[in-house]
Amino acid sequence: MSQLVTIQIPQDWIKGIPEEDLTLKEIFRMGVYEYKIKRAIKLYTEGIGSLGYIAEQIGVLIRDLIHEFRLRNIEPEFSDETINEELGQ
Repeated sequence: MSQLVTIQIPQDWIKGIPEEDLTLKEIFRMGVYEYKIKRAIKLYTEGIGSLGYIAEQIGVLIRDLIHEFRLRNIEPEFSDETINEELGQ
């Protein structure tokens, strides 16, 4: 499933970047992913929900979210129940 999005951006944002469809899609994908991670961090640190809940709500795999948290020196808390769920026990 896809959605057509049209935006105007300043010319200097794309200076030196090939205006090829695949390149622009990759840039957009990277931006959306980074936005989701920043939003997840905000929600998690505000206590909105568990890591698993937030990952599900924003559409990111929990293992990717854990990885991104650790890259930013945020150590997620895990209860025994969460660990057992993640291990499929």
